[in-house]
Amino acid sequence: MHEKTEFKPFLFLLAWGITFLSLLVRPSPFRGLLFIPILSICLYLTFYTTGADIASNIAIGCALSSQIFTSLDLTVLTDVQNELRLVGQKTSISTASLSDRFWWALRLLLSPRGIGWAHEPTTHILPHPTTSRVRFLWDQLLRTAKFTIIFDVVRVLSYSNPYFQKGGPSLTDAGLLWRSTVLAHVITTYAGLARMYTIYSIVSVGLGFTVPGDWPPLFGYLGDAYTVRRSWGRVWHQLMRRFLQVESDFLAYKVLRLPRKSTFTTYFKLFVAFFISGVIHQVGDYSALGHWYGCALAFFIYQAAVITFEDAVIGIAAKFGFDKPTPVKKVFGYLWVAAWLTYSMPMWASPYMTGGYLEADVQFSPIMGLSRGEWYPKPDPVNVFSAALSKIFHT
Repeated sequence: MHEKTEFKPFLFLLAWGITFLSLLVRPSPFRGLLFIPILSICLYLTFYTTGADIASNIAIGCALSSQIFTSLDLTVLTDVQNELRLVGQKTSISTASLSDRFWWALRLLLSPRGIGWAHEPTTHILPHPTTSRVRFLWDQLLRTAKFTIIFDVVRVLSYSNPYFQKGGPSLTDAGLLWRSTVLAHVITTYAGLARMYTIYSIVSVGLGFTVPGDWPPLFGYLGDAYTVRRSWGRVWHQLMRRFLQVESDFLAYKVLRLPRKSTFTTYFKLFVAFFISGVIHQVGDYSALGHWYGCALAFFIYQAAVITFEDAVIGIAAKFGFDKPTPVKKVFGYLWVAAWLTYSMPMWASPYMTGGYLEADVQFSPIMGLSRGEWYPKPDPVNVFSAALSKIFHT
């Protein structure tokens, strides 16, 4: 294997800059050529550079592969200035001044969910905030504190998990009880992303760059997570929805000419979307582990397969009059989703957990800070959670 050099952030920023340029320039048959340097830079950074540790490499690998698919959508597959419009925008931005196109392009680049755009998936995103600026900032501060506490409690618990230790046993070989602890990783990912989002919103709205209405919650209602389909399509973040949809549509309709109103087409696009997401996360695994033996791609393909199975079961149940989601059915649904993630997720998460992910992903910890003075602790196989709470509440 060739030796890798240190990751070069300026090249990554250059790739983003070229993507931004592709949104800024007026429509042209040659605009798609800008994708070539973007792709070249991202592939070079993926295969010939490396970050400081396994945690940063996962983030870098996923960011680079996401950049490729984002740019493929915005630079090659979509005539953005003629096809995409802000809500209330009456005419194409292509005839506007350079200054107007600059701010339009910047807003598009910074809106992966399409917030405030005509293509925003409104049925999959919670309502936009309508509160005053002061009330919004206060609410976001409280949410930041909430997500910080959730993240810290679960993360400190995870420190004592032998299956999350560097060089520890694999969750794929664990019994049911230990295997279910993989859900802790789901919770910390959820809380970590939500906290980052609320902090960004506080800074942006506080400085007057945006308004509260630009910041609907990153995740959907947890109560909607009673099927695997709804968990991915409504509850989880929608940051990849646009390019996954555009690229699956392109392959289905433009390349293969599949009929638009067809059950086969619907599930073909579902598998393509999860395949692309799997590729993105598989690149993250490669960047972190140094090989392609990670199972991110398999994990995401399995999600599409189980959604297909789930839809079939729900369809059969509907024929017998069991189509309405009652509270009892939802409880069984939550258990089903948790059981499925417990079964399927260890294949993806375990390799980088035992590779030292928690040891590298050092995070701010109020619990450990107040109890031990370790505000940015590393994993400790001792039951640090009980020791920390004991010191906090009995001193």
